Amino acid sequence: MSSATVEMSDSGLLGQDRKAMELFELAMEKELHGLMSDAVRYYREAFKINESIDRLYRQQHVKEELKKKPVRKIDEEKMKKIRVDELLESFADVEATAPDPNNPEHYDEAHMAIKFAGMGLDGEDVIADVKPVLPLMLLPNEVWTHILDIALTTEPQLWFRFGMTCKRNAYLAFASSILWRRLCYLVYPNQNYEENVGVTTDELPVPKDPLKVLPHYGNSWKRMVCERPFIKFLGCYISVVNYYSEGARPEFSLSWTNPVKTNTYYRYIRFYPNGKCVMALTTLEPTQVISQLLKENTFKCILSQADLRDPSHIVPAKELHKIYHGTWSISIDSMVSIRVDQGSVPYYTFHYFFKVLLMGIGKHAKLKWDRYYALRKRMSEDDEREGEQVDFSLKNEKPFKFLRVRSYELDN
Repeated sequence: MSSATVEMSDSGLLGQDRKAMELFELAMEKELHGLMSDAVRYYREAFKINESIDRLYRQQHVKEELKKKPVRKIDEEKMKKIRVDELLESFADVEATAPDPNNPEHYDEAHMAIKFAGMGLDGEDVIADVKPVLPLMLLPNEVWTHILDIALTTEPQLWFRFGMTCKRNAYLAFASSILWRRLCYLVYPNQNYEENVGVTTDELPVPKDPLKVLPHYGNSWKRMVCERPFIKFLGCYISVVNYYSEGARPEFSLSWTNPVKTNTYYRYIRFYPNGKCVMALTTLEPTQVISQLLKENTFKCILSQADLRDPSHIVPAKELHKIYHGTWSISIDSMVSIRVDQGSVPYYTFHYFFKVLLMGIGKHAKLKWDRYYALRKRMSEDDEREGEQVDFSLKNEKPFKFLRVRSYELDN
């Protein structure tokens, strides 16, 4: 089907092009969630309708300005050589200044102040005698530190983004030990350490108070956050697994190869500060699962299209997507262990072990599989198979990545 001419109107795409665009965007969404089989199917349908749908998508959604700008590549070797602490200290005496709308060198589309400064009520683009004004630059450092402390306590991402706005804020946010200390006290007292399990004395092997272990990190709060592993709570960890299975050829088929199908499933883990956790293994996408992954979920299952279901007619035993409750702990060497006593097989206790990855982008935000096995429970007094261990393959499994969920709280 030829599509050299793209039909357009003031309201957008017309006819078959609109249908192709919808299928193309749906395919992109499926690909984003790891549903490769569905993504390929929708891509094929879109290209059957319009063989140039990819170019049409770029014309509709990618700005021409972005096409003209060259992509700047980051030299990773140079990045590794940067001494961050020294760089931050060099910002100590930097003064924050407002962009000058009358200075062409200061013009940047990202500066809203310049955009409004150049917007005259009479239609003129240039306003005379505009002086750069930045009331916030008059605030003392102590006030800035207090603002960043509030941002860190309410939403850590706000603290980070605020600190990335300019050199002065970067120094206040990332060079101040006050804020790193606050972060340590927000994170580590909520961790459930393996070394403390079963200890009833007041002196714990791993103290709850981060101040007591500060000497192990050179008395640096920042170093503690960077090197000491921890589990995150205000979100869930998700693993997307794609694997391929070979089907059978149709009868009388002349093909030399069998069809291959892409299968996708998800693993979800949500941790709580009290040492409890909930897990789910399902083919449902995160958009359907996240809102139901709660320890208070009375059904103990994930409902497909939950908004359309009548709660009075739900029978949890007949639902396919179960929620399993377990306990977790983390060791000082970053090993996370999870135990599920009531799992998918009633006579097994399931044990999961992961390693918190401390390197690369997204520190503490990824769990790597270490091992996974089940131990047989004692089902009768003369059960000789008690304690038998069954090891599970990790061939297809993928690491978990943390996803921040705004609706999650520490105890919901």
